[in-house]
Amino acid sequence: MSRFKLFLFIGALFCVPVLSQAQTRSIISNLANPAIGMSALFLGQAAPNLNQPYGIQFQEAELSVISTVDPYWTLAANLVFAADPTNGVPDIVEAEEAYATTDSIPNIQIKVGQMRTTFGKHGLLHTHAFPFIQAPIIMGNTIGFEGFKDAGLEAAWLTPLPWYCELTGGMYAPVSNDINGQGNHPLDFNSNAHDNIPYLGHLKNLFDLDDNTTMELGASALTGMGDDSLHHQVLGADFTVRNVPLNQSNQRGWILQAEYLKKVSFNSAVYNQETDGWYGSFQYRLSQNWWTGIRGEEAFNATPDLSVDPTENSLTGHVQRATVDVAWLASEFSEMRLDYSLARNDAGTVDNRVMLQFNYVIGFHPPHSY
Repeated sequence: MSRFKLFLFIGALFCVPVLSQAQTRSIISNLANPAIGMSALFLGQAAPNLNQPYGIQFQEAELSVISTVDPYWTLAANLVFAADPTNGVPDIVEAEEAYATTDSIPNIQIKVGQMRTTFGKHGLLHTHAFPFIQAPIIMGNTIGFEGFKDAGLEAAWLTPLPWYCELTGGMYAPVSNDINGQGNHPLDFNSNAHDNIPYLGHLKNLFDLDDNTTMELGASALTGMGDDSLHHQVLGADFTVRNVPLNQSNQRGWILQAEYLKKVSFNSAVYNQETDGWYGSFQYRLSQNWWTGIRGEEAFNATPDLSVDPTENSLTGHVQRATVDVAWLASEFSEMRLDYSLARNDAGTVDNRVMLQFNYVIGFHPPHSY
C-alpha cells in the first residue's frame, strides 16, 4: 500500500466518528426545537354593573408548541396563563391542550390527548381567535365559553361523498362541573359508573357556492352520564357562509354565521331542557387592516359565570344581547379591537359595556380550522 493510500485510510478512520457524531447532533438539535409561538391578550373594560375596576388588565397568554414526533405522529400543546378575574393577578396555569395526531390511515385523522373537542363552530376557537371579544352567552351555559376541553380520543373520517363531508367521533374522560376546584364547568359527566364514557358525534359539510364563496353546514352532539344518574347532553347546529375574493383575499370579504345549542338531561322517566340559545353574526372586511361586525344572540335560562373570564355574561334568565365590533389589524400578528355590547334580561336588568382588547402573537401558531 502506498503512503498516500495509507494516509487516506487512516484519515477516514478518524473522520467517520466525527461525521457520525455531527449527524447525530444535528438530528437531536432538530428534534429538540419544535415550532414555538405565543399569544397575549390585554383587556380594558368599562362595565357599570360589574364590581370591577376600570383600566387595562392582563387577560391571558397562551404558549403553543408543535413538532413531528416521527413519520407517523405530530405532537402539539397549548399552555394557558390566565388572570384570576377577581383580582387580575395571573395565577391560573392550565395545559389547555396536549395532543398527538396522525394521518397515516388514508382519509382518517386520529387525535389523542387533552384537546378542544370538535363541537360546533365557536367551540373550536381559542380566546385570541374569537370574532368578538365576548363568547356567545349560550357557549358558557352549555359546553363552556371556550368549548369543551377534555382528555380523550377522536377520529375524523373524510367521506367519499362528492362534496367535502367529514364525520368525527370521539370518546373522553368523565368530567366534573368542579374542575380544579373552580366550579366553572357547565356539564356534569361525573358519574362513577364504569360504563360512563362521554362521547361526541360531529358532521361537517362544506359546499362551494362560487369561486369566492363557501357554505358550511354542521351538526354536533355530546353526551355523558352525570352523578345525578341522568344523561346530560348538548346538541348543536351551525351554518356559515364565507366570502373570500380570489383577487382581494387580504382586502375584502365577509362571514355570515349562526349557531344554535341546547342542553338537556334525561332518563327513562325524566326530560329536562336546561337551557338553549342561538347567535347570529355578520363580519365584513373593509380593507387590509380593518374589520367590522355585528352580532345578535339570545339565551334561555341563562346563568352568569364571572369566575372564568371577565367578559362573561352577568345576567340570569331569558337574556338578549347585541354587540358591535371594530377591529384594526396592524399586521397578521397584532390586533386592536373595540366592542360595545348591550344585554337585557326578562327582569329588565341591563348589562352594557365597552371593551378594548389588545391581541399579540409571536412565533409560530398552528392554523385555525376553516
